[in-house]
Amino acid sequence: MDCLELNIHQQILSDLASSVIVEDGASLASTKSIIESKVVITKAGQDVVPNGSDDGEDTSRMFMSASRVHCNIAYGELAIHFPTDIISEHTSTLIPTLIDILRGIPRTEFDQCLSWDEWSLPDQLVFSTVSALLRIAHAQEQYAEDVILAISEFITATVEQLKTSTSTDVLTQVAPSVHGLYRAITSTLYPWSCDQWQQLSEIIRGLVAPDVLERLNRLLLDISREEDADPETMLFMQTFIARYISQGRPLSGHFIVCCALEVQWTVLAQVLAPPQGLQSGQVVEAAAANKSWLSLMRRAAIDLNISDEKSRNSLKSTIQYSMQWFHELLAQLEEMDTEPSIDIYAWETMSECLKLASVCSIALRELDRYLYSELTLLLSDESPVSDNLVQEAALKATTVLVQSFPEIAPPMVNHLRRLVTSPLPIFECEYGLENRPPPALTAAAKCLALCIKLSPGDDSVMSNMYSLLNYIAATSKEIYESSSSSQMVDNPFYTSSDHATLHSDDTGLRGRTDEEKRLIGITTISVVTRLSFEFENEEVLRTAEPTVEAAIAHNLVDLALSAPEGSFADTIRVFSSINRTANPDDPRFSNNMVLSAQTRLAQELRRRPDLYDLYLVELLTLFTDKGIAIQNVVASNHHTKTEDMVEQLASLLLPIDALLDHDDFNPHINASPEAVILFRNMWFLCVLFGFTNEEGKEKTAMDWQQPALARIASKTPCMVLEEAHDAVSELEYNTVVRREYAHSELIKHRGFLTRHISIRAGEIRSLSSGQVIFLLTMHDVESMRSALGLPSSLVTYFTNSNLNMHASLSACMESIAEKVIRGCVNDLNIQASEQSLPDYLSGELRKLLVYSTHRIAKARDIANKYLNRLITSFPSLMCDPPLVYGILETLTLLRRACENEFTDEYNPVYEFHSERTGITLQLTDNYKTRNEILAQLQRNANTWLELALGRAPIELQSTLQKYLAINQSLSGADSAELGASIAEQFGKAIGPVQRQLSDKGYFAGEVAGLRLANRAGQDKLEELPPQSAPSTEIEALKNKLAHTMDDIRGKNSTLTVQDLKRLLFRCAAIVISSDKCEYTLLHYLVSLPFGVFSPSAISAGIEVWTWVIAEKLALEVALMAEILSSWFDSVRERKGIFSTSYNYNDPFFHPISYSPTDKEEIDRATTHAHRLLFPHTLILQMLFSRLQAARYCRPTVMFLIQRLVLRSASKSYYTVNGASTHPLARELRYSFLLFGFETLRSSHLDAFCECLLRESLYQTAYSWFAVRPQWSYGANRVQIDADIKVLSEFLSYLQSDLVRGTVTLSSLSPAQSASRTSAYVSRLKNINQPLRLLVENEIFKLTVWANPSSDAKRGTDPSGTVERSILESSWPALIRTVWEVDPSVAIYMTERFKSLAAQGEVGKLVRSNTSEILHIPEALRFLLGDRLEGNARRELKHLLIWAPVPPVIAVTFFERRYNNDPLILQYAHRVLKQHPVDLTFFFVPQVVQALRHDDLGYVARFIFETARISQLFCHQIIWNMKANCYKDDVAEIEDPMKPALDEMTDMVVNSLSGEARLFYDREFGFFHEVTSISGKLRPFIKKTKPEKKAKIDEEMAKIPVDVGVYLPSNPDGKVVDIDKKSGRPLQSHAKAPFMATFKVRKERVTIASDPELLLDGVGEETREEYDVWQQAIFKVGDDCRQDVLALQVIAMFKNIFTSVGLTLYLYPYRVTATAPGCGVIDVVPNSTSRDEMGRAKVNDLLDFFIAKYGGEETVAFQRARLNFIQSMAAYSVACYILQIKDRHNGNIMIDGEGHIVHIDFGFLFDIGPGGVKFEPNSFKLNHEMVLLMGGRYSQGYELFQHLTVKAFLAIRPHADQLISTVQLMLGTGLPSFKGEPTIKRLKDRFALGLNDRQAAEWMMGVIRNAHENVRSTAYDEFQRLQNGIPYK
Repeated sequence: MDCLELNIHQQILSDLASSVIVEDGASLASTKSIIESKVVITKAGQDVVPNGSDDGEDTSRMFMSASRVHCNIAYGELAIHFPTDIISEHTSTLIPTLIDILRGIPRTEFDQCLSWDEWSLPDQLVFSTVSALLRIAHAQEQYAEDVILAISEFITATVEQLKTSTSTDVLTQVAPSVHGLYRAITSTLYPWSCDQWQQLSEIIRGLVAPDVLERLNRLLLDISREEDADPETMLFMQTFIARYISQGRPLSGHFIVCCALEVQWTVLAQVLAPPQGLQSGQVVEAAAANKSWLSLMRRAAIDLNISDEKSRNSLKSTIQYSMQWFHELLAQLEEMDTEPSIDIYAWETMSECLKLASVCSIALRELDRYLYSELTLLLSDESPVSDNLVQEAALKATTVLVQSFPEIAPPMVNHLRRLVTSPLPIFECEYGLENRPPPALTAAAKCLALCIKLSPGDDSVMSNMYSLLNYIAATSKEIYESSSSSQMVDNPFYTSSDHATLHSDDTGLRGRTDEEKRLIGITTISVVTRLSFEFENEEVLRTAEPTVEAAIAHNLVDLALSAPEGSFADTIRVFSSINRTANPDDPRFSNNMVLSAQTRLAQELRRRPDLYDLYLVELLTLFTDKGIAIQNVVASNHHTKTEDMVEQLASLLLPIDALLDHDDFNPHINASPEAVILFRNMWFLCVLFGFTNEEGKEKTAMDWQQPALARIASKTPCMVLEEAHDAVSELEYNTVVRREYAHSELIKHRGFLTRHISIRAGEIRSLSSGQVIFLLTMHDVESMRSALGLPSSLVTYFTNSNLNMHASLSACMESIAEKVIRGCVNDLNIQASEQSLPDYLSGELRKLLVYSTHRIAKARDIANKYLNRLITSFPSLMCDPPLVYGILETLTLLRRACENEFTDEYNPVYEFHSERTGITLQLTDNYKTRNEILAQLQRNANTWLELALGRAPIELQSTLQKYLAINQSLSGADSAELGASIAEQFGKAIGPVQRQLSDKGYFAGEVAGLRLANRAGQDKLEELPPQSAPSTEIEALKNKLAHTMDDIRGKNSTLTVQDLKRLLFRCAAIVISSDKCEYTLLHYLVSLPFGVFSPSAISAGIEVWTWVIAEKLALEVALMAEILSSWFDSVRERKGIFSTSYNYNDPFFHPISYSPTDKEEIDRATTHAHRLLFPHTLILQMLFSRLQAARYCRPTVMFLIQRLVLRSASKSYYTVNGASTHPLARELRYSFLLFGFETLRSSHLDAFCECLLRESLYQTAYSWFAVRPQWSYGANRVQIDADIKVLSEFLSYLQSDLVRGTVTLSSLSPAQSASRTSAYVSRLKNINQPLRLLVENEIFKLTVWANPSSDAKRGTDPSGTVERSILESSWPALIRTVWEVDPSVAIYMTERFKSLAAQGEVGKLVRSNTSEILHIPEALRFLLGDRLEGNARRELKHLLIWAPVPPVIAVTFFERRYNNDPLILQYAHRVLKQHPVDLTFFFVPQVVQALRHDDLGYVARFIFETARISQLFCHQIIWNMKANCYKDDVAEIEDPMKPALDEMTDMVVNSLSGEARLFYDREFGFFHEVTSISGKLRPFIKKTKPEKKAKIDEEMAKIPVDVGVYLPSNPDGKVVDIDKKSGRPLQSHAKAPFMATFKVRKERVTIASDPELLLDGVGEETREEYDVWQQAIFKVGDDCRQDVLALQVIAMFKNIFTSVGLTLYLYPYRVTATAPGCGVIDVVPNSTSRDEMGRAKVNDLLDFFIAKYGGEETVAFQRARLNFIQSMAAYSVACYILQIKDRHNGNIMIDGEGHIVHIDFGFLFDIGPGGVKFEPNSFKLNHEMVLLMGGRYSQGYELFQHLTVKAFLAIRPHADQLISTVQLMLGTGLPSFKGEPTIKRLKDRFALGLNDRQAAEWMMGVIRNAHENVRSTAYDEFQRLQNGIPYK
């Protein structure tokens, strides 16, 4: 280990030493042996030798390397960490070795190195050795004498070295050794004796001898003067000492004095207060010193009864020399003009002097008068020292002296009282920066408390408290000036001396400045507060005189305003405490004084806005508490007068009003539920006690109340929580309104309510008191708010479904709303007549507008009624632009929300936001309701706009024009904006064409203005500007464009899209205005958008190009040529449609992960595909437009278009033939074909050119079918409809396509030319029919996908006329024709059509033309089939270069059915090696099973080679091989391949070396430690759960977490910690599974990008680590392999769903089988089982979702329901395909987001619980599941059906791989397998013989079978009876 880098070396040894606490005996012995063998002992006359060796030569000074020192340090640490029982066993070897190490240190020459962190090597070595010796001597007293002697000898030797060693050695070795000794003694608890202290003290005196100190203080100077001191040595010395100085330890003589003093008093303090118990664990710095000093402060020291004169003299001399040091330092400091340097260590040394002298006095039992006088001087305003450290030490020293000498307590009380009432700097504190008062102030308060406690007299506490309280009063300027001294001293507890003291205090304040008075007041308040807490007498603050109370309150306000948050909270709680206990009969009205302070604090809190919420909560809580207290008083005594108490409660509205009056405090915005409840409670009490009712009230002093309530109402949040699912009960059983009191007032309150809404008198009689108070609150609060012009909050009362369902309550609420609306309109009429409508009314109307789209119908109705009433009453409000914009934007958002049904059918978007107006809508997921809301608002908007147009047409028109001008879409790709359409309809002065011209006119005018401004002379401004730009301007523009182009190509452009648009328009404006064509500008005009190639850039480019052509038609050809050139560049550079980055790929060519479905991954893929493809879509639309414009009269443009089509469609990889095969590219590809055919029709070509162009287009059309058939991506119905439409149009072209051949340009004879034409016709006929067949099939597939449930409302399937017309005998010829066009198309036709003849013909063609299809993996099945036939052998040679198949298919080639053919085995081996490890990693179980047939060793070779590449693969394969050695879960029945598995395991393990082997050992060791707990738990199986848990926790505490280890079920994360208390035994009759929680560190990649930038696709990748707590279940005695297989298939399903963009949620949690009957199972996080819900008395899933997420109309509920549906559909298909049984409620989980997750897959395929398949063959779909979806005929259930059918359709094309995954596991003999029939039935469930529509109908039948199947219900009932599992 010596070769290791030093700090690593030391870390290893330290870890070994510190780990003994959790090691067993064998491990501990091993650790001790390792370290002990490396220990070096330096004996007199010997060189440094390893422990146990006798070799060596005599030298005077012996060198020791750093690595050897580390070994010795580790030995000491080992002894420190030894358990007590182990110490006794090894003491005989430990003590001698440690003593030898300590004695050898002075004779050792240490390696001069800096490879240490805090302290140097000698320092560490002395510390660890001395600490270990003291620790052992404490445990084994018989060795104490030897230990103390060794320490004494070491100190003596060290003193000698300080005098005689070289300066370098003293600095780098001896002084650090002294520091290590100091750290060890002050840190290690040890019961020293008085004799030992005396012995040690005498020796330590040598360390502070004058000659020693003098030498230490001039060390660096001496070193620099030495003759051989080189610069390198000096640098080392300076670095060395700097490292110590940075830690605050300068190693100077003064510092050594400080160390010596502290060591002495630490030892003596432990003599006086012996430590209790042994010190265990890591030694904490200064632990012994701190603990012993605290003991002396808390209790009197033991009496040592020292009578020996020598000992007493020693103590006295120690006091003398410590005080001598104190005065010498004080004298030095007085002579200094500046603060002392760190070298002098003055303040610390003076502090230690005081402590040492104090401890010695206590030991002597004689108070040293000199010490006492010095302390009293220091603790006064005449103190010669103002340092905090010294003052704190003086106070602490006084505290320990008072404990042992209580007679000094009385005089110290007065002395300390004067101290704390003096304006000393040590008491100053920056409260804004510090969280606690100054240490000196805390120490003073503690010391004063102790002195008061020990002073004689029962009234000492109260007397001193009142003295300080009156002093506080005196510091208040206002009170001081108006108070007499008699008032301040009128207290029965005061004595005459107290009067004198107070008088002197009063006199002393007269000369103080205001700042000094402030400091005295704050200090005294802090002390009084601490004293009141110390004596548990907080009531003293309430018994003070009024002036004192006022002073306290007044000063506490100032203190609170500058205090940290914790102190502020304490202060306001004190106010509340006083206010709560206020006595209404108290003539002093003390409550008013506190109330005044509370109000002032609320007013001045603007300085601390961060504390608004804290204070508001306190005030509202206080208000509630006092209101409840009043009701309780009345309930206990009905005759109690409560008027004064109610008035006190009302007065609390003052501080609440003052706090809410701050403009920057808006608690009503985004209020928390807790804040809502507090406000509601306050208002309920206000109503209950009549504060809001003005009837019959006379003018009183409380007239301020109504305005204050109105202001409070304006900032009150909505008092109904939408998500509250039992709001009616909350009103009924409100804890704030006591039922007894409310019932006594019920008649009165009902009368008030009846007067408000007399029409509802009948309903009011049936309402409870809580409901009546709620309605009165609603009426009073909303009336106040509406009078202020704040009407919107009224709607919020109707947002709770539970309240709306209560008929009587809801009717009354509607009547109140009607009354409030009428009152609001009347109030606003009055204000309008006075031209004083509030400015914020417009904002309120916008809120009502948003509420009119609310998810709750009643809330929408109220909002619509209110909004309509207001706007029709005040039509001129429509002149307000923000309101008009809000209406138009809301319409646009609603239209977008309705379109969401088509753009993302299965993923409703709930939130829509308008950036311009800031409006955010949260809408229901019901699309029918969305459309109704839109229709209603559109009708209202038309009415409002017509009304406004009749009143203020000019203003409205101007507003609409402005809206349209700033509403242009940047990309031009957004959906139509309804708001803009309505604005155009009403804004007659501006139309859509003029809107589009606005940019063009602006930039044309800008360029003209530039030319005009540049004209010479100022007298020609009225003339037209020049028509051409100056050449310098053009050149500058060219340079700018060139620079921009370079930046774009270099991908470092920082321009935004808007910047590019401005640049292009300015360029176009110059091109248009120039006389001659600027071809360079024209080039950049096209190349810049193509360079960026984003939708927004191309959209801007097209707008510019069309402008240039429209303005200057002569430039059309040049511009089109540039577009053509850029188009071909995009082809060559593989941009857009020509990119292959998003080509179709088999979903199993991507890694398959055990993780939940990630919707963001699907969204990202959709966004990227759109960004990739949409630019070409826009360009094609533009070209189509140019074609129509040029087809009749612009042959040059037509020629360019023909060239573009022909070259793009030619048979080359870099054309449309090689274009993207992503499903979203379908529309674009066929749009190009339509464009091509339209070009063909519009062109006048000769027969050859026509045929060439047509052939190219057909070839391009066929190329789409050269990959596997694909569904549409995502859930965009608009996209599917667009695909079907473009395909249908293309099919129409094909059906009418014919060879015209009108012109023949040829040198051949007419007859020969005619034959060529007929050949063209024949060729067309041959290739036309198969293409029509394919297009028809594609349309059919998309139609099925768009309408999976055959819903008649969505249309019917198209009739495939071509397929029906083809006879079975005609298929071979058709297949051969297609093969000639493209063999790939022929291969994949077999997946589209179920013709056996077609299948056979393709097989023949594959075998006869094998070399043509080597690039198609799927073609291999036609060559090899299900088993190897003899006639295929000669073609197997092509396997060597055949494209790779997916991994699981490759594994099947190792099976016996392929006869171990070498070529097939080589191909399979190559494919597995060729795939990335993280891809084959997933199929480890199947690879292991392939070893059954591995006669030639290919599988073993693959495993061996891959295990060397990937350590994670290596570990997983080893675990899996171990798990498969036996066929049962108790390891009794050997699997036949066990010998092969054992051999393979040994080979892999033995091949590991170096770090890989260490990693293996760490990982498997860690995992063994964890899993062994299950075995240790077996004896506890019959015991209680707490006993089991205790055992688990005990074993978990023993497990260390090694570096890099991971859970087998979580190989992608490292375990960094274990929750040692998380162990949980799981239910099992005969086994001992348990669950534990681990902190796992994982890594994720984030990509930062700015969507506003041109190059928004380029983002910087950053990797970040994050920690998660992962629960895992560890099973022993349970075979987990079946779960592994089920979850493998489910994970494969997830990959398939993601590949087609279906947001079907699956969570294939990871299960890893690690040994026979053993495994690790990841726990689904944040989830609960349906069984647990039942046990918690949850009636059904719907109730659970409502309770957790809110009512059915809340967004949270609807999101959770959608998650449930999406996961339910996915798991339904999984349960059906795999025949997952035992689906009782204990095996069905619901996670925190509402997803359903199935667990426990013990019964699959052909078995069920008890051997009977009682459950249905479909899946579980019971009544509560359907009810949660919304019912059988709901939108949610329809969504479930669609997703389930689509999921089934999506997996069918991949049946081979799914079936192979299962089939490869047949050899395991798992219970669920019944041989080959299991595989046959599995295959049948895929319904592979049916076409897509038939398969969809098949799955619909499965759903109908599952729906509320009686067998599911019966099985649930069986589980309830058998196992107690509840169900609904």
